[in-house]
Amino acid sequence: MNIPDLVGLIGVAGCLAAYAGLQLGRFQQYDLPYLVLNIVSPACLLFSLYHNFNLSAVITQVLWLGLTVIAWVKAVRRRERKIGAAAPDCVKSQT
Repeated sequence: MNIPDLVGLIGVAGCLAAYAGLQLGRFQQYDLPYLVLNIVSPACLLFSLYHNFNLSAVITQVLWLGLTVIAWVKAVRRRERKIGAAAPDCVKSQT
């Protein structure tokens, strides 16, 4: 087994772990571990596909990665809104 194949298998394992975690209720849509798995997994698969090219698989992984980046941005904004909404309560309780 060569390095690209090993990295690709790690990507497959990460992808399946993220999917299983979501389906079994271990992860939520915006959980950091879920998002990290969904960024690292297609990156590993793209590395493998760079060495053993398959156009349909590359398109799938690029779209998977892009959609996960969009979800990551939404998660960051969501957390910022929660922090911003909680800040006035903290300020009020100190006065």
